[in-house]
Order: sequence, then C-alpha cells, then structure tokens
Amino acid sequence: MSKAKPVAESEPAALWPGIMLCVGMAVISFVTWFAYKPISSLMWAFIYSIAIANLVKLPNRFAPGVNFCAREFLRGVIAALGIVTSALIWLQVGVGVVNALAIIFFSYFFGLWLGRRLGLSDALATLIGVGTCICGASAIAATGPAIRAKEEEMGLALACITLFGLLAMFAYPFLYASTVVGEWLRHNLNVYSIWCGSGIHEVAQVAAAGGTLGVAGPALLVKAVRVFMIGPMILLATYTHGRRTDVAKVGEATKVTLPAYGVAFIALSFCCSFLDAYAPQIAALGFDWPPVKATLSGVVFKFLLALCFAGVGFKVRFREVAKLGAKPFAVGAFMSILAGSLALILAVAVAPFVHPLI
Repeated sequence: MSKAKPVAESEPAALWPGIMLCVGMAVISFVTWFAYKPISSLMWAFIYSIAIANLVKLPNRFAPGVNFCAREFLRGVIAALGIVTSALIWLQVGVGVVNALAIIFFSYFFGLWLGRRLGLSDALATLIGVGTCICGASAIAATGPAIRAKEEEMGLALACITLFGLLAMFAYPFLYASTVVGEWLRHNLNVYSIWCGSGIHEVAQVAAAGGTLGVAGPALLVKAVRVFMIGPMILLATYTHGRRTDVAKVGEATKVTLPAYGVAFIALSFCCSFLDAYAPQIAALGFDWPPVKATLSGVVFKFLLALCFAGVGFKVRFREVAKLGAKPFAVGAFMSILAGSLALILAVAVAPFVHPLI
C-alpha cells in the first residue's frame, strides 16, 4: 500500500486551522472594539495576535491558514470594501475636499522623500506615507501586499500611525476648545470638522475627535474622501515603488504591474455610487440598499479586516521590528505633526467660506 501524500499548504484542509485561529482573534477583537471605540477592531486584532505570536510558539499547522488570511484573503477584502465606499462623496464634502486632497498628496510624497533621506526602506517609507495620508491601518493593510512589504515593516508602520493618531485624537478637541486654535477656526465647528477629517489618521480616531465636540458626522464626511482614495493610492504607491525598485536593478526593463484588487476597489466604488444615487428606485424593486450598506460597512467589513490583520500580526516578530530602529517612529511623529499642521492651515484658509454649524 502506498503512503498517503501530505496535504499541500494551498489545499483547504491545510488552511482551516490557521483561518479558524484568525476568526477567533477577530471575535475577541470585535468585542474589545465595542468596549473601546477609538481603537478599531482591526488594530485590536493586530495587537492581540502580535502579543500571542511573540509569547507562544504556534504549531506549524496554523501557518498555511495564517498566511492565507494575511495575503490572498486580505486582498479580496480590500477589493470588496469598494462596494461600501461611494465615489459620490466628492459631491457631498464641498470645500473640504480640497483640504483632504492636499493632505493626501503632500503627506504621501513628502513622507517618501523624508523616509528615504533618513535611510528607511522604500516599503517602510511608503507605508508610513499612505498611513498618514489616507486612513491609517486600512491603508497600510491595503498597500503592504501590493509593494511586497515585510510583516515587520507593516507592523512598525501601524505602530507609528496608531500611536500618533491616538495622540491627535485627544489633542485636536483640546486645542480647539482651550487654545487660540479655536479663534483661528472662527469657533466654527464645521471648520473644526474639516481639520479633524483631513488631519487625523484613523476613521475611529476622527469619529472620537469629532464626537467630543458633537460633530462626528461632518468630520467623517471629510474623512470619507481620504478613505475613498485607498484604491487610487494603492495604484500610485505600487507604481512609484515599482519604478524605484526596477530602476535600482541595472539591466532590467521597467515593468510595473498594478494590483487587480486596487482596480477592483475603484470599480466597486462606482457600483456603490450607483446604488446610493438610485436607492429609492432600487428599494421599490424590493432591495433596500442603505441598511445593507450600513451592515456591511459597520459590521461585516470591520470583522473581515480584523480577521485579516490577525493573520498579519501572527507573522510579526519583535526581534525583527527592533532591527528597524527608532527612525521610523521619528518619521511617523514628524509626519503626523506636519500633516496636522498643514490641515490646520488649510482649515483656517477655508474658514471664511464655511457656514457655521446651526
């Protein structure tokens, strides 16, 4: 009798142990997120999985499923996220879109330049740049696979963005309410919303900073412009990173492959725009899109992203992160301060054209 062949890592039977481990982490992280909203379920999953991976040696049978969650499944979730990210946001934000776009492109390109000048790898500089300019953890999760970043680089970029985003979450309301910043913004909470939405990293952090003064909705509206830019920025980051990598390889032709999941995100965002624009007509046909969209964005995708980032976290090792040194934190801190300052200057500039909150 011939011996049975070992199960290949790509076969479903080999994937399930790791997948179920990541599902368990996502459940725990989701419950924790309900208790403390300013830190997203994605980030809690990352924190818990890193802690476990560095305290306990996981059996090898978990590796295939963990790798699947951190790579292929993550790409699929990012692509699907487009279905709840409407391109119509451009028409709803008004003058705030100018601020958001200015922060996006300045933070990205300046972050790349600064990171490279200080000796960071191209991948790490790119991740800090997109984390600052788009939406923190989700942007890093989306861009990391596209530029083949190491898990340790993704982990360090996430640590930087989360730490300085949390500081900003507490600093913005204080500065507006207790310093001259409130006067600069004409004590107009709508202008404050533009500052929060364009200057703070994570969606949850924007909601907390805006909600402290009762304007979470307007702040998140501005933030939504940056969230929508995940798809385009994946393509831009892949192109700029790929061009620089190929140029460094003497004798090789420059060829940059744009990730299919980034293109899919953009295509689905236009599908979302159609569903949003014609929601009443579609409801008349028996499909009520708004509550479905709310469930997808508020529950389903938050859970799926937590599952994926549990997979990423299980692959991060502190000893590898330590090798990257303190420079990434210096770059992350400087970029957070610079982005927040630019967002404030732009908010002051548009303040005369923004109607006060009634």
